[in-house]
Amino acid sequence: MRRLAVIAAGFCLLAGPAAAETVERTVKVNTRAGIGGFLGYEVDTCYPSAIPTVTVRDRPANGNIQILPHEQVLGKDSLCPGTKVRGLAFVYTPNKGFRGADELTLDVPWHSTDSGPETIRSYTFRIRVE
Repeated sequence: MRRLAVIAAGFCLLAGPAAAETVERTVKVNTRAGIGGFLGYEVDTCYPSAIPTVTVRDRPANGNIQILPHEQVLGKDSLCPGTKVRGLAFVYTPNKGFRGADELTLDVPWHSTDSGPETIRSYTFRIRVE
């Protein structure tokens, strides 16, 4: 069955072929902020999909990145309203007092089908701290 990562609360879409993507985010100074992530479930059945092990390829020079478990109940506009799904949230915290540009890269292994080969999606987050 095909798996789909659902976009929610500014999360990145992760299903698809191997690729690299650049995502731009703005974060307030001295503030912890979600910059991306995903929720996973099987599109046809609403059953949860496996949560991949995301790795940090390049750490931010002026802050910290955390990859945290996340759960959310899907809304009425989804294919599975009321279903609790899980995934990961990418949370960035700038160093105290830092203002300016920062960047980090995450590698996400993903299977587009149960029997398909694993692909790696790389996400570079360009963060502006204001």
